[in-house]
Amino acid sequence: MPQTPKTNPALADLRRRIDAVDDRLLDMLGERARLMDEVRAAKAAEGDSEPRLARPGREQAILRRLTARTKDPLPPDLVVRLWRDIMASLTRLQGPFAIAVLKTESDPSVMALARQHFGQSTPLLPAGSPAQVFARLDDGRAQLALLPTPEDAPQHDWWRNLDPAGLQVLARLPVDATEREPGALVVARQPFDESGSDRGLLIVSASADASRASLSRAFAKAEIALSGVISESERGERRSFLAVCESFIAPDDPRLGALAEAGFAARVAGGYALPLGLAGNKPARRAAPNSKGATR
Repeated sequence: MPQTPKTNPALADLRRRIDAVDDRLLDMLGERARLMDEVRAAKAAEGDSEPRLARPGREQAILRRLTARTKDPLPPDLVVRLWRDIMASLTRLQGPFAIAVLKTESDPSVMALARQHFGQSTPLLPAGSPAQVFARLDDGRAQLALLPTPEDAPQHDWWRNLDPAGLQVLARLPVDATEREPGALVVARQPFDESGSDRGLLIVSASADASRASLSRAFAKAEIALSGVISESERGERRSFLAVCESFIAPDDPRLGALAEAGFAARVAGGYALPLGLAGNKPARRAAPNSKGATR
């Protein structure tokens, strides 16, 4: 009869220690879930009857802190994936949570980004046009929407529907990449959630003869640091630009008045937390933004 191989005592001890770590991790995840329940109860006690399920700024701040603490041999991108799944799963426990996603033959990567960021269990509602995406937000079937960044899908000018009193950009995916790489924007009907290190988005409209150069001069005069212009659209006698600012611009920022005096009416369109830059070695599709207002 074949002999049963002897178990190395040292290996058996290591496996017991791993099992003990797994048990502690599970216990701590349960504690985190209970703390989320307490947060929701505290918000309700303060009169917040409809707390925001999605807090992209808070989530990105958490990921920045954790990846900064990560030490070898634990790879930072693994930390991002694990905590993204944890946060998405616990968000679903707080109430209905689904994502409307623009899915067309020309934008197949947006659905993949949605699944990567929100996890395998979050319901994704595909839509064939931006109008259908926004309709899913309006009827309550979706709490967030995901659309391709305007520079990656210039055939869509969905960004013209953004408004500080309504639709806002909340985040840019993937959160662990760089701004140089193709991505998607998270949109919802809720205020922008700042992370502490953010880009701001402005929709700036002017006469049809306005140029990006004149836009850059107006921003400089208003003392707003312009990162880049990622899209523009002309309708009738007006031209609109989607501008990325070096930091988030609040709707009541007095510098918006200075832009208006220069002939550029601006409205806030939200923003996004600066990505972690963990995937900066991937091929870039376009140039990075810069502080001189160059096109990306």
